[in-house]
Amino acid sequence: MAFHLGCLRALDELGILNRARVLATVSGGSVIGAMYAIHDGSFAEFEERVRGILKVGFIRPAIMTLLRTSEGLKATVSFMMLLATWLWLVPFRFVATVLSWFADGGASGQVGVAPEQWTPRRFASRTTVLRKTFDGLLFGGKLLGELPNDRPRLVVIAAELRTGSAFYFGKLDAGSWRFGKVDPAQISIAEAVTASAAYPLFLPALDEYFTFRRRDGSLATERVTLTDGGVYDNLGLAPLWPDRSPEISIGVEKLDTIVACRAGYGLRTVNPSLFVRARMTAAFNTVHARAQNATMKRLFDLKEAGRLKTFVLPYLDQDDEDLAYPPPDLVRRSAVAGYPTNFSAMPEEWIDKLSKRGEQLTLALIREHAPELLPPDWEAGNTHLSSGISEPLSASVSGDHKEP
Repeated sequence: MAFHLGCLRALDELGILNRARVLATVSGGSVIGAMYAIHDGSFAEFEERVRGILKVGFIRPAIMTLLRTSEGLKATVSFMMLLATWLWLVPFRFVATVLSWFADGGASGQVGVAPEQWTPRRFASRTTVLRKTFDGLLFGGKLLGELPNDRPRLVVIAAELRTGSAFYFGKLDAGSWRFGKVDPAQISIAEAVTASAAYPLFLPALDEYFTFRRRDGSLATERVTLTDGGVYDNLGLAPLWPDRSPEISIGVEKLDTIVACRAGYGLRTVNPSLFVRARMTAAFNTVHARAQNATMKRLFDLKEAGRLKTFVLPYLDQDDEDLAYPPPDLVRRSAVAGYPTNFSAMPEEWIDKLSKRGEQLTLALIREHAPELLPPDWEAGNTHLSSGISEPLSASVSGDHKEP
């Protein structure tokens, strides 16, 4: 959120934010994106609001929600019911499996019992506690249908685990191509943001029932399991591709310029994965990294094919040496490396560092890769951006994609 705050501040300084048509968000970016989408006031007031939230964090407010509302009791009851169900199903399935082996001589090893196909529902959890916290602290109970029209169109991205597809939330459209469209006027902003930000290693998925309108016009109630949108699309680009069909999924207008702010870290080396949890985490991270690289490569391909006019990728872990126009007071990558992504209160020093780096990278990369987006008098009034640099460096990312 702090890094994205700086990216938004740079876009506001350049007058780009007021011209933006779509704001697609994912994971923690959905929190600040939705906050901006409902904000009524100046950017300075918005920044003050975000900084105040970051200084407090979400852990203490969530604990207060847990203790002072019924959501905490519901989460406890839900967990106990799931535990009891698991304790009952495990021995039941074991006995049924043994009996099936005796019945068919172990030929099939299959158990045709209903409990094998039934999954209990987690109707409350830490994630629903966070949803209630977001609702009261940030969004005041507003629904997606109440999003204002004078802001960029908000599209919040979550991952639907039952089908392995994207689930989109917006004012005009919500749903998944696998299920159909659901009425966004009935869904809270907090629901969308929480689904998008529910990092699966720490927060259970939201387990909900929605009534969908299918492409043939019929209505159907389906169960959906929603988790962090970064599982499906960590850059928030899926709804923005120019070759998307709005008849299949949520549709947005055709766009020719994309600014994708990426608040993650890059290449890393980990210790050998000796145990299951470590192996699976390393495997997940590997698949995730390759998916991100493929997404970034697609941006280059679309630009080369003329489907995109330009794109800019402000990236927290940007290699500072690749910047053509680094400011003299650049917040270096090494100064922000490794700050954790969590819901804890953030010291003001770190808010300043992370947001300043986001602002500086956004300004520098737009100047390098999309100077047409700069106001006409920007260069004259901001010579400090290239202080001490006589000409652009040659190590910038070209059409031949390289590892981030």
